[in-house]
Amino acid sequence: MEAVLLSFSDKGTGLPLVLLHAFPLNRRMWEAQIESWSRQFRVIAPDWRGFGESPPGDEEFTMELCADDLHQLLRYLKVKEKLVLLGLSMGGYITFEFLRKYQDQLRGLILAATQPIPDSEPSRKARYETAEFVQKEGTGPLAEKLIPRLLGKTTLETKPDVVERVRSSIQSNSPQGIAKACYGLAWRRDSSALLDQIQVPTLVLAGSEDVIVPRVQADIMHQRISSSQFSVIY
Repeated sequence: MEAVLLSFSDKGTGLPLVLLHAFPLNRRMWEAQIESWSRQFRVIAPDWRGFGESPPGDEEFTMELCADDLHQLLRYLKVKEKLVLLGLSMGGYITFEFLRKYQDQLRGLILAATQPIPDSEPSRKARYETAEFVQKEGTGPLAEKLIPRLLGKTTLETKPDVVERVRSSIQSNSPQGIAKACYGLAWRRDSSALLDQIQVPTLVLAGSEDVIVPRVQADIMHQRISSSQFSVIY
């Protein structure tokens, strides 16, 4: 595996809480959470390859590669305690891969706006179209195209500061990195069988206005993870 040190934020002391960002954002999406939660925890937030300040690298972008990158980063940061992983959307897919290889390092999980199933054929086609679009048009037009789906109706109508932060985050990423991630997302494997094996305390979160991840997928995860709690964010 090509060695790439991810860019990261590392703030606070105590129990390690690792925040895994969504597609097509970067660790800047967690700025408010880092500021607040670092008063109680050691909060670590990486940028995946090709996002934020991390270089794209030459390898194919896969969820497995991201999990290995995270493992290497935690070793670099000398994180020896068991940690809590918060995976949002794509970050959740990477969390499943981390579970496959490094479950002994986990103390707890937060699975937010994510699902264990792979992409359907129409979804894969849409990923390929997004990859072609961003390489041709750039990150600015991509942000305008995706924001209406990434954010809920209430946020779009009442929180222009959040909309602008999301827009800025998308625009700061590498078109190449976003395109490579699209292919990795399109061919991620099915993680449904992992759910029954999760033994650490887990919080499953769903958004009441989420139009990307169906609420039923969050319900399924909660039902199959015996150690889980379920909450909907309104």
